[in-house]
Amino acid sequence: MKLLDKFRIALKYNVERYCKMFKYYFLLQQLVAKEFKLKYRGSILGILWSVLNPLLNMLVLSIVFGQVFSAVDNYKLYLLSGIIMFSFFAEATASGTCAITYNFGLINKIAFPKIVLPLSKVFLSFINFIMSFIVFLILGSFIGLEFWAGDFALILPIILLLMFTIGFSLILSVVNVYFRDTQHLFSVILTIWMYATPILYPLKLIPEEWQLLFSNNPMYLFIDMFRTISMNNMMPEVSSILMCFGWAFGMLIAGIVFFKLNEEKFIFYT
Repeated sequence: MKLLDKFRIALKYNVERYCKMFKYYFLLQQLVAKEFKLKYRGSILGILWSVLNPLLNMLVLSIVFGQVFSAVDNYKLYLLSGIIMFSFFAEATASGTCAITYNFGLINKIAFPKIVLPLSKVFLSFINFIMSFIVFLILGSFIGLEFWAGDFALILPIILLLMFTIGFSLILSVVNVYFRDTQHLFSVILTIWMYATPILYPLKLIPEEWQLLFSNNPMYLFIDMFRTISMNNMMPEVSSILMCFGWAFGMLIAGIVFFKLNEEKFIFYT
């Protein structure tokens, strides 16, 4: 009888836990939908801007730098691959930084896991990224992108970048609660980070003494893995995959732990 009672208690606990998880998933889904509607409300082109932005950036930059970096094979695709990856990271982290501070009114009124706020920002940006990725594949088929059996592995750098971005956004959202200038400071850091990542230029143009530092830039690692699979029709080296895994899992775990340790303190800074 005691064993049966323990089983019932365990079953009830797990059912309640999974029901709560489903409820929070629904909340996250609703927040993403709300953010999506707000972002494109009143815009004539609406969601098309998520596709047009990387394409226009690629077009302008390829015209400006195409002759300078003519040694790069298929410079347009080289640019577009880097732009869509970094743009996702930049948009998600910039919006995720303010996810808590912009929703203090909601935090004070409703009891819910605060982590869904920065997650909603990241997943909204991820939806835009997926659309840009589809355009990359379609456009690439017209300008020299050769599809091969290994293209299924593109899910790897995409998921790893998503994990890295979630962890980074969680940390920034917490820091911004205590130090409100974080959002402004990070916009400057993003600009520096973009130019420090070989998006516009190949890594080989960096002076040899600096190449080790640039090649260990996590954003370069994710972008390089993406380019290796999609443009070079090769699987990345094991060392590159392990480094990307290390950055992604390390940042995700650090972000979740840091957020959970500070979540209960947010109410004191509203």
